[in-house]
Amino acid sequence: MNLNLTAKQSQQWRQLLSLMDDNLMALVADMEASGKMAPTVLTALQKRGLPRTGLSADADRLSEQTLGVLAMAQQSASLATLLATWWQVVDAVTTYGTAQQKHDYLETLQLMGLPAMGAPATAAVTAMPVADGWQLTGTVTHVINTGMAQTYLVLAQTPPDVPSAFLVRADQPGVKVVNQLETLGLRGLALADLTLEQVKVTASDRLGAIGQGLAIFQRVQAVGQMMLSAVGAGILEHAGRQIQQLALMEQPPLAELTPLLATSRALTLGALSTASQADENDAFFQSAALTAWQTVSQSTPQLLSVTTLIGDLAYGVRSPMMALTQDLEMLPLLVGTAHHLATTFATHTLNAPAVEAATSEAHKEPEQLAVSDLHRVVKKLNLTKDVPVNVGSIATAKRIVTLGRGALDPAVLLQAQQLAKWIGAAIAVTQPLTSLEQFSIDQQIGGDAVSVAPEVLINLGVSGDDQYLAGIAGARHVLSVNRDATAPIMAASHQVFVGDVTTFLDGMVAALN
Repeated sequence: MNLNLTAKQSQQWRQLLSLMDDNLMALVADMEASGKMAPTVLTALQKRGLPRTGLSADADRLSEQTLGVLAMAQQSASLATLLATWWQVVDAVTTYGTAQQKHDYLETLQLMGLPAMGAPATAAVTAMPVADGWQLTGTVTHVINTGMAQTYLVLAQTPPDVPSAFLVRADQPGVKVVNQLETLGLRGLALADLTLEQVKVTASDRLGAIGQGLAIFQRVQAVGQMMLSAVGAGILEHAGRQIQQLALMEQPPLAELTPLLATSRALTLGALSTASQADENDAFFQSAALTAWQTVSQSTPQLLSVTTLIGDLAYGVRSPMMALTQDLEMLPLLVGTAHHLATTFATHTLNAPAVEAATSEAHKEPEQLAVSDLHRVVKKLNLTKDVPVNVGSIATAKRIVTLGRGALDPAVLLQAQQLAKWIGAAIAVTQPLTSLEQFSIDQQIGGDAVSVAPEVLINLGVSGDDQYLAGIAGARHVLSVNRDATAPIMAASHQVFVGDVTTFLDGMVAALN
């Protein structure tokens, strides 16, 4: 198949095909016959370096991985789907993970699993705040790579009713695989439900910020649509080769195969084009949904239209066409039905760039502020306009100034209270400050206290533990001041001022005047 590849991609394509040797194919045959994936299959993949495809690439990681999925799908759709699922989670860690998470999960690459993305992501798991983190409880259905994955990507509902993403280790107490599904297609692919019973996780297990879960899973879903379209293309290419070998004609039925091969080529080019857009940080959700729609709606009819070319072999128990058709019929469970994908495509088309802006914006670095920027900040946030007369409690306030350990100096407290008065903000505090006489538990954010959703939140000397971050997840704009640029609150902010709270407050007073 002519893929119009670059010289680099052509070299990679040849290398990928060379890895599909007889030993690997023998393992694949055993897997598809038994319906179970032996550990030796995963070992063989790792020995050949396939899981690390694209990870050393500077600019075309997803393009290389999509080629890898396509090459594998021409031999085994089950293994191609395993790799695609693995790389969906790898992409999420690469895009949203901390430096430590990238080291932990990508340096020594672990097999990863996640829920099938055939429907919009929903948080079926509840995350209850506990000391130093959360407890996850609930059941995630149709999880891919269960029983083999060392880590699962899970969407959970965190207070105050916002979805967040977590990386959950398979060996955690309370993690259990149940309801293993024996599938007709994609034989050997592990698919089951995952139950979580009070599974303890901390901030180091959370992927991205609190409340960022849907954005993360939307990208994961789009990457899956792209890669599994390559799986569909590979299945059709495999079917074309089988028919040419088994057809009951003296000459290969090239004319009859043209529609099938044309569909395979279109899906391949669509998947590779989408991957290129993603690698270039362009909006790609729309393209991914369209390519997946073409895969789901066109692949099976095209394959069924040519199966009779191999005569009675098409209807036998060991029919290669029957197995490939069943592989294709599994794809709607993994990427969505044609109707769901059409709706997704229409949504991205009509709402672009708003839909993807939400996900691409979600992992931007916070803006670093200097004193000279504060006049612009005051103007941008309209802090001198529409100043509320009745501020009310922090639960309903439109503007909040929160004081943490870094704002304990009496002079700082006085200046912060003056700032709050000028901009019409309520004063909130972190838990340690509730022991001071002038503050009460009603002013505490996070933990078992109040969750807030102001238009503007200014954090002064707040470090930001998990409970506090959960409590401010509803804030529209967060500006944080801290001497420590690595404090957790800084990564959860839109704008940050690294330095003394006094310096910031002096600058704000000057800007307001």
